[in-house]
Amino acid sequence: MKRKAWPGWRFYDLQQTENPQTENAHHYKAGYIMQTFRTYVRKMYFRSFFFFIFMLIALVIYSIAFNLFDNTDCQRYNHTEALNGGAKSFGSKDFIITFCGAGVSNSLFNGDGMERVRLTIFDKQGELLARRYYKVFWDGQPGHEPLKVSENSIIYQDDKEQKDYLITMPPTRLEWIRARLPL
Repeated sequence: MKRKAWPGWRFYDLQQTENPQTENAHHYKAGYIMQTFRTYVRKMYFRSFFFFIFMLIALVIYSIAFNLFDNTDCQRYNHTEALNGGAKSFGSKDFIITFCGAGVSNSLFNGDGMERVRLTIFDKQGELLARRYYKVFWDGQPGHEPLKVSENSIIYQDDKEQKDYLITMPPTRLEWIRARLPL
């Protein structure tokens, strides 16, 4: 059955009336069968959705592994006094600053002679407000600098990166969120 040229038909539809495969189809372009836009969008969103799910699963596995293998030990390696921690007051608020270590890493492949230390800041009621991890080199000259306390912040030194880091007191809401993420 041949189509007739009605007003509003596109020119390539008129050219396809001789092709028996596309005689009754109105969405075919000259020479090939075009995929519908809906199918293309569906495939595109499925790929990004599956990528998002994969990344979410990877993040969950990483956070579980990080929390299970956090090897800081506050009973054996409590460095709170050596690094100037303990109960501190900032303004009218009291905070507890603790330092827990994991022991010096001297392994063959990953050993650097530094100890991984966890700095945690709690409020008076014991709620976790901030948590940071950094490296301490105990045997260096002139030695590791303890925590520096000012009016509204604390400064600690990371010996691996040779940098000083600052935490404002009281810690911000972003620090509170960051303390709960396994990063």
